[in-house]
Amino acid sequence: MNYYEICMFRINLRVMLLFSYLITATVTLSLLLSFWLLKKKNKSTSKFEKILMYVLAGVFFLRFMWRKDSLSDSYMLHSNNFDSEFLNAYSIIVTWFTYASTLILILYPFFEIRGKNVLVKYFVLPMSIISSASFFILGIAIDGRLAFETFNLRMLIMACEFGLTLSLGIMVFCSNGFFKSNKSELKILWYLPLLLLATMPPYVLQGLFGRVKYSVELKSFKLPHRIILYFAFIIPVALYLLFRKKDQETKRAVLLYISLGTLMSFSVGYKFPDFLDITHWPFHLCNTAMYIVAICLIFKWNKLFYFTYFINVLGALLAMLMPNYSSSSNLFDSSLVNFYINHYIAFFMPLLIVALGVYARPKLKEFIYSMIGFLVYFVLVLILNAWFSNYGNVDYFFVNSDFIADKLGAWCEKLRDNHIWHFTIGELNFTFYPVYQLLFFLVYVALGAGVWFVYEGAYSFVDTIYDILARKEKIKLDKIALEISLNGRGIDEPMNKTNKNKLVLNNFSKRYGKSDVYAVKDASLEIHGGEIFGFLGSNGAGKSTIIKSIVGIQPITSGSIEVCGYDVDKQSVMAKKNIGFVPDHYALYEKLTGREYINYIADLYDVSLEDRTKSINKYVDLFELNDAFDNQIKTYSHGMKQKIAIMSALVHNPKVWILDEPLTGLDPNSIYQVKVCMKEHAKKGNIVFFSSHLIDIVEQLCDRIAIIKKGKILTVQNVEDIEKECSLEEYYLKVASQKVMPTKVKPESNTSTSEPKPNKNN
Repeated sequence: MNYYEICMFRINLRVMLLFSYLITATVTLSLLLSFWLLKKKNKSTSKFEKILMYVLAGVFFLRFMWRKDSLSDSYMLHSNNFDSEFLNAYSIIVTWFTYASTLILILYPFFEIRGKNVLVKYFVLPMSIISSASFFILGIAIDGRLAFETFNLRMLIMACEFGLTLSLGIMVFCSNGFFKSNKSELKILWYLPLLLLATMPPYVLQGLFGRVKYSVELKSFKLPHRIILYFAFIIPVALYLLFRKKDQETKRAVLLYISLGTLMSFSVGYKFPDFLDITHWPFHLCNTAMYIVAICLIFKWNKLFYFTYFINVLGALLAMLMPNYSSSSNLFDSSLVNFYINHYIAFFMPLLIVALGVYARPKLKEFIYSMIGFLVYFVLVLILNAWFSNYGNVDYFFVNSDFIADKLGAWCEKLRDNHIWHFTIGELNFTFYPVYQLLFFLVYVALGAGVWFVYEGAYSFVDTIYDILARKEKIKLDKIALEISLNGRGIDEPMNKTNKNKLVLNNFSKRYGKSDVYAVKDASLEIHGGEIFGFLGSNGAGKSTIIKSIVGIQPITSGSIEVCGYDVDKQSVMAKKNIGFVPDHYALYEKLTGREYINYIADLYDVSLEDRTKSINKYVDLFELNDAFDNQIKTYSHGMKQKIAIMSALVHNPKVWILDEPLTGLDPNSIYQVKVCMKEHAKKGNIVFFSSHLIDIVEQLCDRIAIIKKGKILTVQNVEDIEKECSLEEYYLKVASQKVMPTKVKPESNTSTSEPKPNKNN
């Protein structure tokens, strides 16, 4: 280069650099002036800011995708851009942080998150100032040493981008009290390392630290490979624990940020010039996940999301177990880092999205849709593989080469190579391996079906864990509430002393799971000591639901139940001590003898030896079990087992005896014996509460009855009053014929499906 050329180079450089700074300054000042005028006229700036964010997103996308960044070839603080190690490190770090700050700014107006302005004020704005001041260094780092030698449209676009980020950062700074921030809002800065990590370009580790030679071991399943795989499970668990208690708006914003940030990192290898080569298009299964996850979080395309949930997750896991990279790579090589960024996201992001409740757990129809989507994708890659192979080496989804067949053995290679379908269209050659590729598809579908069952098992496990944790928390809270309610009285005393000899339901309601109707709604009853109370209703009316809630088998949705003054929910142990229960479907320990079983139940209720002996002798004689009582229960008939269930319910002489369809399947003699027990127990001042379909038995035994239909108690009446006008059967048919609709659950607002809220500035 002669003296003249050197002079012209310096002039061009200065002109280009000056022009770039002028663009940045012009954009910044003009936008700030517009912002000031809107403020002066007391007009909202939210729409203005949102429009600018869209413009920023477009400008950044254009600059980012223009062509390969020069600093992506940096290696251990050395590059063709700078002779100084400091400048190489500085340019890599500032470029990385600029990506994070730009993405935060783009998403800023679309989500209402507490403390988001703190991120802009204390990170985005400082980074905007630093990047604008370092424009010359960053320009060379991104576009090479000759970035400013001649007219460079990419640098001018970057100048506009920096002007936008700087002006938007200042707008947020001014609109949110300058340096004023609550301490609680400042906590959001603790999440900054996560936000930075999500946008880290794959060349950062190689550029800063160079080479870590673990690649040979990574191809096997040795410790280094396993450690990298462990992170695929550790990262989503950590993110779940970090954000599970956040609101849906925050969850979706964070997930979208991570998705877009990692998509930016992944796209370092896919710039506009790369798309000119059709063999380089990102059609690999896990490549598609990078785009699908982001699209689904932005546009909420449910059916497309469940494709990635079932198909991409499985593909990413298999790819990480069987990584596809050369032994010459090093652990920090940008292509290897990009491989794991891609497959980590494809593997855990769909799982994390469902775990955090942004998308609902899939049902069978979503699984079927995902399989249909996979069929479309599979046929597409078969065609593209055969077509694009005319222009270069293409192997989307690894169905065009022997990559998978080689790992499965000689039998699979023979299957592939012995069945080839080849034809030409014009000058294009098309090759398919129909048997191998069909088998490939069917095996993957079978694995996908297996994933469905794995998910179902995982859901069940997680639900169980949360149910246990919720119950523990509830027990803790109930204990505190009980101590407050008892007001210094003993913990064994009833909460409500006035109901010591009563069974009371107060507006009891029960809803199963996420059902859209209540099994029972607002049921209220008051049953007194000495009463035999009958509970009538058709199958599914809600009888067993109420009974199971009284005895504590299932939790109460709302309302309360008291047994002898003890709250079933808060004093469950004391309430159960006062209950004897005969279920409709009993489960006995059939390897025990009748005597062993009754003694076991008596031990649970702390029944003294004297009392239990007296009770056992009484009921063994009444139920005529003398010859069989010391035999194993498995040798008993149905009626005998029913009698053992009744004895176990009465051995502790409960104040409330509850029976659910107790007479079904019993012979006349046994029915009579049970009726005698019920009358005798009520005469002692105890409560006998039972459900039955045998209306004539109810009419003979009961003092009062209740009729329930579709979860609603329609009537509570004295049997004597009913019989003055008609039989109980006629009365029941009359009441039960009323048209009753089940009570529907009021829909709750679902924030996970709401549109992102715009930022509102006064």
